[in-house]
Formats: sequence, structure tokens, C-alpha cells
Amino acid sequence: MTATMRKGILLALSIFALWIAWRIYGQLRAEQAAASDPALALDWRPEFSSALLAQAERQLAAGDLQAAQDSARRVLANSPLRGQAFRILAQVADRRGDAAQALRLYQIAARRAPRDLPSRAWLAQYYLRQGRHADALTQIDDMLRMAPQRASAIVPVLVRLASDPAFAVALAQKLAARPPWREGVLAALRNPQTGNPEAAGRIMEMLQAQGGLSEPEYKDWLDSLIAQGRWGEAYARWASRVDKPGGRLPLLYNGDFRQPPSDVGFDWRTRRIPGVLLDFVPMAGVRGQAAYFSFLDRRVPEGGLGQPLMLLPGRYRLTFRARAAALRSEMGLQWQLVCAGPAGVLARSDPLQGDMGWRTFQLQFEVPASGCPGQWLRLVNPVPPGAAQRISGELWATGFTLTPQT
Repeated sequence: MTATMRKGILLALSIFALWIAWRIYGQLRAEQAAASDPALALDWRPEFSSALLAQAERQLAAGDLQAAQDSARRVLANSPLRGQAFRILAQVADRRGDAAQALRLYQIAARRAPRDLPSRAWLAQYYLRQGRHADALTQIDDMLRMAPQRASAIVPVLVRLASDPAFAVALAQKLAARPPWREGVLAALRNPQTGNPEAAGRIMEMLQAQGGLSEPEYKDWLDSLIAQGRWGEAYARWASRVDKPGGRLPLLYNGDFRQPPSDVGFDWRTRRIPGVLLDFVPMAGVRGQAAYFSFLDRRVPEGGLGQPLMLLPGRYRLTFRARAAALRSEMGLQWQLVCAGPAGVLARSDPLQGDMGWRTFQLQFEVPASGCPGQWLRLVNPVPPGAAQRISGELWATGFTLTPQT
């Protein structure tokens, strides 16, 4: 090979390398400018799909429907599976008033670009207008799975739509499949300030009837009803499901702790209170079990045990048994019965203090006709917050009964 031939080959290779570098540079420039300056990107790569899509979006926003349509068709000429181009064609058809064509194109867009949220959103709205709630919720389900951050905007809409009984049925059926957004929707429906109590009740009933309501969800449902002041409804729903010893519900449930407190509905509720150890123990001479409190010489506002009650207006007597060992506090502990309303405290037991064997306590009280939709029975420390709230020692309590008085 002569020197002239070698020089010619080297020159050709250099030119080819420069051409390759220029093509790579052009591709990079086109990719960088595709979203921000699609016209510049198309100067570098005239059929670059991403730039054509961005250009079509801008043309659509500017109201130039024909140009947007032409750009979308150029995309499909080179990338026939590009779902976003079908969505742009669908938007053009929708703006021109061709609903049938828009629907067909949006459905194609959703199939070919499953993660294209605008297509899903349009289809969801279309199906809602048509009363096709299950189809709409399929689109919404896909949106929330793909973009869970959209839940803050979508969930409040679902709560409002649930006022329609037909939509509530479809929503309950979708929730029964336990989608990842189920908990958020149920919490929003139960929210005392912004929720939809009627729809929440309808949906929870359907889930419960299908066996698709977990114990925590059932508990939260009842708690939300109580928080909304709907004590009667909460009690009725709880009473329809709870075990009834002897076939009847006592006014105060599980008063001898024969069953472990469930923390649900109108059974005993336990709370973890720093400085208090709470347990339920069998004892000689005690039917069932006793609630056992061990106080660790710390500031304690309450014992961490209570029960909501649903008492109609009238006179009642509360009876319980208690014993104590080295129980030391400023004013003694009290079992208090308090209205969940402006009527306030209905009754206080004698102070529980010091050392004492088993003793029976009785409280006579009257539930007023107003200001007392429900009641709470709790073990409390009546001392105001501060150093004087310290409690040490042990307490046992059991045998709680409530009887109406004439």
C-alpha cells in the first residue's frame, strides 16, 4: 500500500469519525431540547418522536388543533405503538366534539401507554358521566397504583362521589379487592370533619357483609362514629355483632373481665400509660378476673382502663369491688362516670387509697335528658397535672355492674 493510499484511508476514517461524532452530538442536543425547545430538537432530528410529542402538546395548548394532529400523526408514522400520540389525537377529537372518536382513541392510548395518566383521567371522567362506575374505578385504580402521590387529589373526589348509592356500591366492590389505596379511602370516609358518614356506613356495611372488613377497620369505624357523636349508631352496630352472654347485653359489658378486653366498641378499652402496668389476672374468690394496676411512683393522670357506655336518660346504680396494697396518691384514685357532652361528670367513686381488702363500692347517678349522648367510665387521678400526681402501689378491681333504678 502506498503512502498516498494510506493517507487517503486515514482521511476517510477521520471524516467518518467526525460524522459519527456529529450525529451523536446531534442526538444528544435533540434529547436535551426535546421538552424545552422541540423546534430546536427537530432541527437536529426531524422525526424525533419525543420532540414531535412535545411540539404537539404545545400546539394543542395554543389551540392549533390541525398542527397538533399532524405532529401526532408524524409520531405514529415512525412509532405506531406510541400511545401518547393517540392521546393527542383523542384530545383533538374531543375538542372538535367527536366524542365517539375521542373515546376510541383514548382507549387505544390507554392500552398502548398504560402509564399515561391524562388518558386514564379522561376515561375515568367519561365513564362517570355515563354512570359506568365500575369502569371509572378501574381507571382510578390504575392511576392510584401508578401515581400514589395523586391520592391527595383523587381520594376527596371519591368521598364526594360516594354520596351516590350506586357509586358507593361500586366503590365497596373495588375496595373489597384490597387495592393499596383502600386504607386511605376508608380513613377519609370516616373523617369527622371532611368525611362522608352516610357513605362510610353504607360501604363499611357492604364490606362487613362480604367478610372483607378487618378487625382494625371495624374498630376504627366504630370509633369514628363515637367521635362524630353518633353513639346510638355505634352501639347498634357493635351490639349486632358482639357475643351476648345469656342472650342479652348488660348495660356494662364484660364487667368481670371474663373475656380479655377487646378495645372495640363498647367493651373495655386499654391505654398504655407511662408509670402504670395493667394486666387481667384470676384471683381466689373472684368470678372471672380482676383488673390489676401496678403504679410505679410516677406522675399518672389515669389508670389506662375505661369503657364507653350507652345509657338512656334515667337513674342508675354502678357497683364494683376493689382492693389495694400500699396505694399512695395525693387524693386517691377514682372511678368516674363522665358524659361525652356538656353535662360533664355524673358520678365519682370514693377515693381508692392505702391498704384495703376486697370492698364493694356503689355509685348512684342520673343521666340527664340532654347534653349526654354517651358516657365514659374511667379510672382517673383527680389531682391536677404536676408533682402531686405521683402514684405508687397496687390496685385490683372487678365485678362491675350497672342497674337501672326506679
